Amino acid sequence: MDVSQPTDRAESRAALAILLDRPGLSAGELDEHISALVRYADRRGLSLDACLVARDRGRMVSACLCIDSPGRVSSVFIPMLERYLRPSDAIRGLLNESARLAGQRRVQMMQAMVSPDAALEAGVYRESGFDWLAELIYMDCDTSRPIRLPNGLPELRWVSYGSGTHELFSRVVEGTYVGSLDCVALSGVRAIEDILASHRAAGEFDPSSWLVGLAGDEPVGVVLVGRIPERWAHEVVYMGVLPSWRDGGYGTVLLREALRRARDAGMTVLTLTVDARNVPAQRLYRRFGFWETSRRSVWMRLLPAMESGSKA
Repeated sequence: MDVSQPTDRAESRAALAILLDRPGLSAGELDEHISALVRYADRRGLSLDACLVARDRGRMVSACLCIDSPGRVSSVFIPMLERYLRPSDAIRGLLNESARLAGQRRVQMMQAMVSPDAALEAGVYRESGFDWLAELIYMDCDTSRPIRLPNGLPELRWVSYGSGTHELFSRVVEGTYVGSLDCVALSGVRAIEDILASHRAAGEFDPSSWLVGLAGDEPVGVVLVGRIPERWAHEVVYMGVLPSWRDGGYGTVLLREALRRARDAGMTVLTLTVDARNVPAQRLYRRFGFWETSRRSVWMRLLPAMESGSKA
């Protein structure tokens, strides 16, 4: 089995075809999916060059794509169809070589998302040095829907993100990770600058939509919102309350402000993700009328620089 990069544009599209193929797709529909991905990557400034293919006696049998993003994270994609996943040693070879090359690009964490019932893909990731991180629930809220919230909620003063408040945001975001129920295995693993860089890259970044809530002069929590123009939606990229302020209704206040600003901006949807183990957060979101749209299992592989504890 030979692992190498596609040799030309035609091979690159052939590799993407393997990755995007789904049951029932016609050849024309598959080609349009490929073109849509290329257009999306161009629009977002993402590279599709970190692609590898496996060949058996010269015939392309499988592929793997890594898309690097700010924060030294690379999203990994392998085929979903069983016929492309066998033999599994081809995928393992692709994933291991992708990890080696990602390390050369200074990527610190590779992550992959699959359907929770994708046992075959999960097994391949596990065999290739990935660890299960979480099952994420994707949720949407119709911004036009009226909501009823408790009376007497606390009031906060809002500070937006900028060069002068960067240190404040860094301190508050990092502080909210203490005791968090979301993606617990990541606690203390990534440097805060990488975390903020990843959050900025989620959707279209608008510093005025990143908010720290203050009670008097004391920070209480943070809500980071990005724009998803393709859906005419805002996304709550991250929300957290500092441990000493929890159970005081402040999560409700943070989310209420995100919803209010989405409405004011003319967004029709507010969307977010939550760890399936974070039951208190799910209760909060459902009070706001959020409903579940899908679930994905997240697998991660830390590359050697992180495994040794280095955050350089």
